[in-house]
Amino acid sequence: MRTQRYRRHDLIDWFSQDEVSAARIAVVGAGAVGNEVVKNLALLGVGGIDVFDFDEVEAHNLTRSILLRESDAGRNKAEAVAERARDIDPNIRVRAVPGDFWDTLSLRALQGYDCIVAAVDNFEARLRLNQMCLITGVNLVNAGLDSRWASVESFPYGSVEDAACYECTLPDSAYARIAERYSCGGLRRRARIERRIPTTAVTASIAGALAASVALRFGEEDAPTRSRRTLVDTLGGTAGTVSIERREGCPGCDAHRDAAQVIRTRNCWVRPEGAAAMDGSVLDQPLRLSDALIASYECAACGPLEDSARYLNHRADEFDDSIATCPVCAAPTVRVGIRDTFALGELIERFGRRPVPAKFALAEMDGRLVCFDFEEDTGP
Repeated sequence: MRTQRYRRHDLIDWFSQDEVSAARIAVVGAGAVGNEVVKNLALLGVGGIDVFDFDEVEAHNLTRSILLRESDAGRNKAEAVAERARDIDPNIRVRAVPGDFWDTLSLRALQGYDCIVAAVDNFEARLRLNQMCLITGVNLVNAGLDSRWASVESFPYGSVEDAACYECTLPDSAYARIAERYSCGGLRRRARIERRIPTTAVTASIAGALAASVALRFGEEDAPTRSRRTLVDTLGGTAGTVSIERREGCPGCDAHRDAAQVIRTRNCWVRPEGAAAMDGSVLDQPLRLSDALIASYECAACGPLEDSARYLNHRADEFDDSIATCPVCAAPTVRVGIRDTFALGELIERFGRRPVPAKFALAEMDGRLVCFDFEEDTGP
């Protein structure tokens, strides 16, 4: 069956069907571009494909998504796409992972992939994927589009130590767009109109084809040794590829100058037995959490609030800026303190046996970046 199905691939002298069949790729986002990426990977016979998406299928998705049908309306996108991809080739394994990848994809599971394809539609998701790939040294492909242009960027974190990262490409306007979504250092803004980027199946198919091709090139002998961007004008029919250089002062590169040592640990903050007098330098060790937390909550006029326990030590992005309005005096005078960095001793005081609501924590220890992974393995 394998020989008959892939025999045309076997005639291509530079194409290794065995390597493709052994590849494991995660596609984050099952919309217009993600549909095309998964379709191409399935047709090529990629052995393991995991599809992540939290969204549901809507009617307007059908004009740009080859793997979706009208009967899928209301279904989770990842589940619908994975089901159709398995129909393409029953010999491959395609797994749907419904939900936000930040909650469903652990660092340990991510390390099992050859490449991650970001087919998402917002900067925050790309920044989070970029950070996870930098920490684990997993290759990243970022695909983006609008009504005319298709852009595919490749970041060879798995083989190039000083490769430019995704944040090296971001202009100040991108951070301004992120700031439009959040206020008070991390609270979601209310009554915000979501920007939707219109596109067509033509642009999505070109972006998806390029992303799938790039994703499978990382392990080759002549694979690019630098981060690159390919930009295609789908109306004019022109294309160009440029190297992406490391940007001085890039937040992503500066935070991950060296590969992190990933240590899996229990998400429990109790002093070890016999360690009542832990060394002060240990307790003062700063830990930067993957998620910003609400560290303080108090009204400037009324003082401490009775319902502060609802918010303290929870992830800031779980709430919108309505919590800055005092429930007592009804004025927007609540001071919401949001932080992502805490001393070890402070985390012990705040949480004890309760888990910190974060994926991981980063620390500089003995001149080296260490990542403490709090999550259970959610991989297959």
